[in-house]
Amino acid sequence: MQVAQKLYEAGHITYMRTDSVNLSKVAQEQILKLVEKKYGPEYVQAQTYKSKSKNAQEAHEAIRPTHVENLSEGANDEQVKLYKLIWERTVSSQMSDAKLLKTKVTGTVQNADELFPDFSANGSRVLFLGWLKVDADARGEDVELPEVKKGEKLFLINLESFGKETQPPGRYSEAGLVKELESRDIGRPSTYASIMRTIEERGYVLKEGRTLFPTDTGEVVSDFLEQNFAEYISDTFTAGMEDQLDEISRGEREYVKTLKDFYGPFSKDVKEKDKLAKATNMGEAPADMLCPICKSSMIIKLARNGKFYSCSKFPECKGARTLEGLELEGPKDLGRPCPKCGIPVEDSGLDKNGKKKRKSTKVPELGHLVLRQGKFGAFVSCSRYPKCKYIEEDEEEKKKKMSGVQCPTCKKGEMMERRGRFGIFYSCSNYPDCKNAIKAKPTGNICPMCNSLMMLGTKTIPERCSNNKCPNHRPDKLEKK
Repeated sequence: MQVAQKLYEAGHITYMRTDSVNLSKVAQEQILKLVEKKYGPEYVQAQTYKSKSKNAQEAHEAIRPTHVENLSEGANDEQVKLYKLIWERTVSSQMSDAKLLKTKVTGTVQNADELFPDFSANGSRVLFLGWLKVDADARGEDVELPEVKKGEKLFLINLESFGKETQPPGRYSEAGLVKELESRDIGRPSTYASIMRTIEERGYVLKEGRTLFPTDTGEVVSDFLEQNFAEYISDTFTAGMEDQLDEISRGEREYVKTLKDFYGPFSKDVKEKDKLAKATNMGEAPADMLCPICKSSMIIKLARNGKFYSCSKFPECKGARTLEGLELEGPKDLGRPCPKCGIPVEDSGLDKNGKKKRKSTKVPELGHLVLRQGKFGAFVSCSRYPKCKYIEEDEEEKKKKMSGVQCPTCKKGEMMERRGRFGIFYSCSNYPDCKNAIKAKPTGNICPMCNSLMMLGTKTIPERCSNNKCPNHRPDKLEKK
């Protein structure tokens, strides 16, 4: 979208934030004249299109070149490629249909020492290119067969043998999701980009290349919504609500009554779901996976550290296994007090103002160290977690994680490597007393613009400021200015 924005700002294309497929009469006449002059009258055919989605954003004209006679525009390769795509799609939309002949060629092996089956090829022959003359990339993967005559001899050039298996449907990409929405008469919402950014940031999906993969958390959230709010996430509800809003805009429906009819039942449903248990259940475990304690069946559950098998009788039975089938044991007491909260402190009996405190019968809980199993292996922490967040670290391992760069916030700690839900980051060794953190390894240099730490960047940006509000966070853009 940023590349398209640059083309629009330079005056090369019309406004690009639209789903419209309509062309103005002036633009259409200009395109038809260009097609006749460049390709011939047989390629000219005025076309009018209608959007498939009734909720499409059509306040503007379709995206097209502002001057169709300009075959190439753009300040860099990305802009040139995008302009070429827009130009080809716009011009080809006002051209004659392509004429293809679907055909099958069958070859018979003759005069062979042994019996051979017939060889056949399914494909098509192009009789008239039409709009494919301009948009050649749209010809797809269909096999184009040469023109042959019945009885014509064919010569074998190469013979290969390979097996084919039925493949499952491909996963969605962002473009694929838009097409799916349109096929269901919903259309792309104006907040589509921010919605996609939100579900990625919350860890509901992972984006690998252009493909979207649901995470365990995403599957749990999806199942919860389908089970408890099926009416509100259905295609018919969204399309129906759009129709009602259109009726309000035309004065055919009362605004306040429509909102009351929706919000009354909806708010009631939300309040009822507040009493539901936390959604962590992801279905039944394999039948041969039994509880290590009571031998009951198990279910798949989702925790902070990922999926695991839990006893179906939880909380009466706390048996658990990893997905590999290994038994998960609870925290093991190491018999040592927590250095932070496990040592009793003598109480003076006075409050912070120096006044005598009221006597309490409550005995303070003292923490002790326990061995836990985490996402990245075993670690030692306080038994009172999360009230006490003390974690014991191996001194040798801790030294390896130190960056050697002093924390600029507290001036006492050192920036060290840590691992979080989004991967490796660097923060002060005095955490949680000092919560200074940056996304990448500090270089030790100080930003000349805001005095924040400089950190490692990418191949194209070797070093950049750790403060994302500082212009030096994107020095590549700074240099262009």
